[in-house]
Order: sequence, then C-alpha cells, then structure tokens
Amino acid sequence: MAKLAHGVDPTTFRVMRKPVFALLLALSACGKDEPPSLTVGPVAYREAQLLGLTAARRRALAHVTALGLAVADSSLAELGAPLLRRWQEDWILEALASELTLEANGVSDEVLRARYMTDPEYELTVRHVLFFSERWRTAEERAAAKAKAERALAALRDGADFAETAASLSEEPGAAGRQGLLTPGRRGAWVDEFWAAASALDPGEMSPVTETQYGYHILRLEDRAVVPFEEARSTLVREVADQIEDPRPVLERWIGERGATLTPREEAIVRSAQGVAGPADTLVGLDDGRAITSAEFEVWAATQPASWAAAPGSGDADATEAAALELARRRVALAEAERRGIVVPEAERARLVRRWDDLVYRWSTTLGFQGRMTIAAVSARALQALGDPAQSAVIVRDELSELARLLEHRYAVTARDPGG
Repeated sequence: MAKLAHGVDPTTFRVMRKPVFALLLALSACGKDEPPSLTVGPVAYREAQLLGLTAARRRALAHVTALGLAVADSSLAELGAPLLRRWQEDWILEALASELTLEANGVSDEVLRARYMTDPEYELTVRHVLFFSERWRTAEERAAAKAKAERALAALRDGADFAETAASLSEEPGAAGRQGLLTPGRRGAWVDEFWAAASALDPGEMSPVTETQYGYHILRLEDRAVVPFEEARSTLVREVADQIEDPRPVLERWIGERGATLTPREEAIVRSAQGVAGPADTLVGLDDGRAITSAEFEVWAATQPASWAAAPGSGDADATEAAALELARRRVALAEAERRGIVVPEAERARLVRRWDDLVYRWSTTLGFQGRMTIAAVSARALQALGDPAQSAVIVRDELSELARLLEHRYAVTARDPGG
C-alpha cells in the first residue's frame, strides 16, 4: 500500500475538479443503454447492482468505493493531502498561540532554557524485532504473534545476537537490511507504547515483549542523547503556555487587535453556496492584497465533517460567509506565524503522516482493498464491504462517512434517485 511520504508538501496540493453528489432525477432509461445509477470516478454501478439500497446506503457505497480507488491507484497521499495540510496548520496556529501567551506573561527564553535543563528531551536510537498483529486481528492471530515474540525474546536472553535476530525474524518491511535499526526518534515520533518502552531502558538494555497497535515488539536501546534546547523549544513553549492559561483565547484576542480588514464578496459567496463559483472567484479580500478564493475554500471544505453547513453547494450563504471569514482570519494568523519563523518540526510532521497512514491502513485492511486492484475488483469488493456486518467494518464505514467531503473532493460522485 502506498503511504504518505515525509517529503510531501501539502501546500502544493493540486485542487481536483469539484465533485458533486447530484441526484439525476431525469435519467430513467432501461436496458443495455441505461445510464449508471451511481458513479464514483471511473467506477460505474448499474441499478441491478444496487437494488434495495437506499440513497443513504448508495452514498455510503460511494465513500467505500472512493477509498478502494485511492488504495488501488496508489493515491492515498493525494487523498489525504488537504487533511494533512490542515493538521499541520492547526499545529502552527497552536504554536503561535503559545508564543503569544508567553509574551503576554513575560516568559523569556532564559526562563525556558533554565526550565528545560531540569527536564530535557531525549532522542533515542532503538533496534527492534516486530511480529505484526494489529489489535483488530482475531484473538488467535494475536496469540500466535505474541508466542513468536516470546520465543524470540527467550532466544535473545539466551545470548542470540539482537541484530541478526532482527534481520532474520522481524516482520517489519526492510528490517533485514537494517537489522531492526530505526531512525533516531524523539517523543511523538513513535506510538506511545513504543516510546514508553524505549524510554524505560538504559543503553544496551532489552525490553520485554511490548504490544503496540502494530503488533508485538522486542526493543533494545542503542543510544540516548539530549536534544539541544533550540530544537526542543517549540514543544517546551506549548507545555509552559498551557500551564499559564488557555492559549486559544489569547490568539483570538490577538487576531481581533490586529485589525485586519476582511472584505466579504457577497456575490461570489452566494455563488459558492449555490455550488457554481469559479475557482478564481474571491470570497474574501484581505487588506494585504491576498484573497480567499473559491478554490482554496473548496480544499478547506474538504477537511470538514459531513455535517458542516457551509460547504460549496450547501445553499446557506450566511454559513458560507461565516466560514470564509474564519478561513481568512486563519490566513492572517498563519502569515504572522510565517513571519516569526514558526514551522512544524520534523518529528511532528512524521507523527501527522503516521496518523494518516494508520487510518488508511486500518480502513483498507478492514474492508479488503489492495493496491493495483482493477476497477471491476474495486467495485466488487466495495459492494461486499458495504454489506459486511462485522463491527470493525461498520466503524470504518461510519468514519468514511464523516470524511465524505474529502473522498468526494478526490473522486467525482453522481447518483440517480433510487426511486426514479
């Protein structure tokens, strides 16, 4: 399965053509020339395949199909790019709010440095052996993986070489070539259970069998190094600010005091609410000459939950204007963060990438999608996944429904009224 690369720059995400989940009520032809009742990108479902499915179930099928297409055509990175961009921007805005909070309360870098030296951050170098067994696997599968890990641990305690054992037994892709050695990591770079197990070790010490969401690990700590204050500062700022007061109102006050002039363009906002705005239409003008365009607003809308009332085509011009102004204020704050040189640290970028990768891995494996599936295989698998009664499949379908805008932003969806 393709995963988001650490080098993906979500700010360069190419806006896809706007998908519309339109009800084409006039189409009712029969026979071999009958138009599809549901299309999702290149996938077309005929009415005979959808008999008995309500409009809501057909839309759920569209979302499942869209995920399958992204897995099949290795475009999971493109699918998640708007969401990853928003997560990174959220981090930047939280960092800016923390900086403003410290400034408002007179906390200097000298105070931060003294605080840091009492409890520094560490970078750990770890070698590990992994036996895959995600928590959604059956009890029998997990027990078998744990038993393999315990046998490996017994061999290591009896003197087996750790690097050679990792090379020969670890199920992590690429473990053989690296002999289980991981890129040095800091807090947040690994899942919590893995970090806790590694942090508890002294260099050269080996952990007991440790379970994470990926399976069962045996860890050996190779090295522990103090992270320089300058590199750890962004994390420390957030921790200290949170102890002083809630930074969010501080940022909101700063934006209000900034006095930026935001000019809504009513005609363009109405067109956006009607779903007919052009990509270059300006919804809100900013006083520095920049603008919130319809294209930018559409990408922003793709990251919102299914219940969001202001999406393009929602018909609610007031909600659209309020949301466009919110996005404009967000842009003002992000410009200030850029001026201050606030960027997302590499460890945090890796954590956010892993967050998305973990989601799509769970979704695709639960529903049975694989890379390089044909269009016919995707549609057949999607129909089976729609009817899967397992609780894990129900949970995934619900989660995909919440990300309907993201999926429909990537793959155009059209549907006929099942009663038409």
